[in-house]
Amino acid sequence: MNTRSSLPSLLITTLLLAALLPLSSVSAAPAEASEFYYGVEYDWSSVDTDLENFTGLDVPEILGEVMGAADDAGFNLIIGQLQTGSSNVYVHHTEDISTQTIMDASDNPVAVWSRTDDVTLRHGILADSILQTDWSETVFGSPTTGFDVDIVQSLEQVLTVDISYTEYLDDNSNLIGADMEFSMDMSAAIGLNIDALFEGDNEEFPIDFDSELTLGYSITDSSSEWRLGSPDPVYAEVSSNENFHWECEDCGSIDGDYTGAVDYSFSVSGIPTEDFGLDAGEFDFEVTDTLTDSGTFDMDAEGEFNFDKGDSMTVDLGDGDGLATQVQSCETCPPGNPLMFLMMGHVLVGSGEAFAEQIGEDLGDGITEAFEDFFGLSGDNAEPLEIYYFSAESPTDTENHLATVSFMQGQDLNWDNIQVQVTVDGSYPATCSNPGTYDSGDRCSIESWGGESMLMVGSGFHIVDNFDLCPENETCEVAITISDMENYRTLDYSNLYVTGGTPANSKGTLISGFTDYSENITLWSQLHGPGTPFVDDGDVYFTCDDAGQIDWDAVNNGMNDCADGSDEAPTDGSSKMFTCEDGTTIDWSLLNNYQADCSQNEDEGVANHYTFQMNLFDSDNTPLSSAELTACEYGCDHDTDTTYWSADSGIPAPSTYGSYTMCTESSIWETGASSPIIESSSFCEDNWVGPRLQYSDAYSAPDGDMMVGWDYQIYGDDAYTDVTTTVTIHDANNNVVFTQSISELDSGYNSDSGTVSVLEEGDYCLTVSMTGDGASTPFATEVDCTSIVQSTEGPSDRVEAVFGALADSGLESVLEAFGENLEDRMQTIEPFEEFPYNDGMWAPLWSNEHAAMVGVGVYVMDDNGAYTLTGPQTQGYANEAPAKLSIRYLTGVAANAQTNGMADATTINDIVEVDNHNLADITADLEEAGIDVSNLTLPQTTPTNDQTSGDDNPTPPTAEDVAEDAGLLPFLSPVSMAAVIALAGVVAGSRKDRTNKEDE
Repeated sequence: MNTRSSLPSLLITTLLLAALLPLSSVSAAPAEASEFYYGVEYDWSSVDTDLENFTGLDVPEILGEVMGAADDAGFNLIIGQLQTGSSNVYVHHTEDISTQTIMDASDNPVAVWSRTDDVTLRHGILADSILQTDWSETVFGSPTTGFDVDIVQSLEQVLTVDISYTEYLDDNSNLIGADMEFSMDMSAAIGLNIDALFEGDNEEFPIDFDSELTLGYSITDSSSEWRLGSPDPVYAEVSSNENFHWECEDCGSIDGDYTGAVDYSFSVSGIPTEDFGLDAGEFDFEVTDTLTDSGTFDMDAEGEFNFDKGDSMTVDLGDGDGLATQVQSCETCPPGNPLMFLMMGHVLVGSGEAFAEQIGEDLGDGITEAFEDFFGLSGDNAEPLEIYYFSAESPTDTENHLATVSFMQGQDLNWDNIQVQVTVDGSYPATCSNPGTYDSGDRCSIESWGGESMLMVGSGFHIVDNFDLCPENETCEVAITISDMENYRTLDYSNLYVTGGTPANSKGTLISGFTDYSENITLWSQLHGPGTPFVDDGDVYFTCDDAGQIDWDAVNNGMNDCADGSDEAPTDGSSKMFTCEDGTTIDWSLLNNYQADCSQNEDEGVANHYTFQMNLFDSDNTPLSSAELTACEYGCDHDTDTTYWSADSGIPAPSTYGSYTMCTESSIWETGASSPIIESSSFCEDNWVGPRLQYSDAYSAPDGDMMVGWDYQIYGDDAYTDVTTTVTIHDANNNVVFTQSISELDSGYNSDSGTVSVLEEGDYCLTVSMTGDGASTPFATEVDCTSIVQSTEGPSDRVEAVFGALADSGLESVLEAFGENLEDRMQTIEPFEEFPYNDGMWAPLWSNEHAAMVGVGVYVMDDNGAYTLTGPQTQGYANEAPAKLSIRYLTGVAANAQTNGMADATTINDIVEVDNHNLADITADLEEAGIDVSNLTLPQTTPTNDQTSGDDNPTPPTAEDVAEDAGLLPFLSPVSMAAVIALAGVVAGSRKDRTNKEDE
């Protein structure tokens, strides 16, 4: 049963929460202790009445019209519902004005007085509903067609809460802290049974479906202590200000203990799987477990709230003798002592998180094992169903790490089956190389701790940024996807922000490759950061013979920049030579002439000269070509800022259809050195010439039994059309069962598909091959196999017979008539055109005298006056509101008596008048309506009273007649309430539309 959504229920829920209101006083140790009782009660059998009071909707009347429309259309529809429930909350406030001693947050003794609020909450609901419908059609000479469906739904819900909240104040009304004793027990049981029979074409299709779910959660015996970091005058501040914002700046901490328990049970049975090609009972399922644990929690306290006070009001707190108190409404205030709610929230979170952490693994294992059994994943050879959890964090080091990932939960994994991908700032995903498989072309790589072959729970890895995906000191968004490639599943997805870093002395990463887009193979190399292999020494200087230094640009400029003139050629015409790095000499006049005469360009002031070398090999590593380029500040093929370069290898690009493999290597040398500064590893690539077979697929065709389906797709362009495509299907004995050939290809995509009927079960293989004109051997062949098994899936013969007969029957006409009848009958339903009130006020009631919330009221207004919808007696507001809610607001002696009566109630029998929840009332009404209930299974309830008729042969009344009797529909369920409100709105709207059109 779903939770009701309506104005009355919202008000009821709000008022139940609001009842947790302490009537407190914080004057310095009052001369006389105060004591208050109050509470709120609601009987859930009043919901339909409350709904009618506010909307004008008579629910039994509406459902009677629905069932009457079914009778008129020619089929039976009976809806019976019964709900019994009670929600109650009571507060007992006391004060102890004697001097007491507690320890404050600093563990120092402090003298205090105290006030205590004991809260008792008891909520219980029993709800049962029955839907029964049947229809049959008999045509002369034909078998009967029809259905008979019984649906029974049940709900039992219990919530009990006990709170004892004691707060301590010093003689200056400062809050020192609080203690709380807390217990909560929640339980719910939901059942659904469907008993149905469909018949047609001399076949019957029965359904006996049953599902049950029970859940329980409790936190019991929780004792907690809250001590603020320093005394807080919160109550005095609120009482002396019209508007006040409190923020607990020195809130201290809350610690406590608890005993927690959780139990669950879920079962499903009766799905007719055998009629849909599955084994009988294949979807039957049951899981159950109970877990209990005790522990402690400790957490920092924090919180804030706003007080914005409104008009002054006078209310009667009803302490037995009558007590009028001046209060102010406070619509922005919490519906009770915010500090009690603050502490209760911390207790629930602290104990709940601690309990969940303690039992989480056991709870997960229990559910996992049940699902493994259900899906056939248990056993020695079964793949276990695992819940994987990884924790990804930003790196804490200065290396080029994108993330640090820890493996927290799951089953140990083999790195051979794992793929880690990263996406930086939404860029193209990069697949990282796994441990031990790094290649210089990989944009990211994995550094694992705990082993290079296995990723085990408790271990983890760094994701290394090899290509400067996140530049140094920049903030990047990094998305991480971890996949199990063996089982085709994503294990984890994480998203985080990191700051880019660069490892010390990094020279970058060098990669190489080739392309065959031109007539010859083109070699290329690319340098990626972070870091660089190139040295920048800044300005280049010339050393004079007298050891002085000048800029190299001043050499051979016709002016003596060296004191001894050694930077210029002799003026007497004699020769002067310059020695290059490789030992060769050139005339001094060639220096700085904008033309490199030395092999390393040092005559033009080049200090650092580099050589790029790129090599091409075939698949057997036989050298095919080598190319060299230079880089320097001036006069080279490239400058040192270049990160990409390419060269013609001189090797013609292959033209024969099919695949070929070539490999490249590249390196950067300081020219003349004996070893490279940086080099790439060998990179091999398989390239393809000619049209490409993109895919081929053999499969068991879904359109028919014992059929092999096949399809393929080829891509070619204008230059590659001289190809014959052959499609062949072989059976397990290599016999050809189908073949076809197509000559020539169209430019672009070429595809074909079909199905082939086969006679025997077994494996069948599709072979698609492409052969160039004039060739005898295919240059491309792809094989794909599939198993063909005589299908047992799909609905059984009786299902097809029954539902085929229903489809061919007059059922469609019956349902159309039902819709038309329902629309006609709904014309008599008239909800209120206007809401009963034109204004309202939700008013938590604050007393400056008591420095506390002393109650809560809901007040409504119409043109005739103002009323207390619920709450304490308030001057200026009439108690008898025109439209009422069945909420009982108690104070004083009455609240005291009810508190004592409910204190020991812990079960549904204690909280709810179970004797009044008698399903025999519904059963008897169904029998009176002529419904056979002999095979109807109802939820267990109290013994029923025998009911007999004074007429030996009574005439069964129609469903509409029975519905008008209050016994059939004593309760409006949440589902029907929502449906009826929506239906009434539609009907009212359509009536207004028709009225307007008629007026026109």
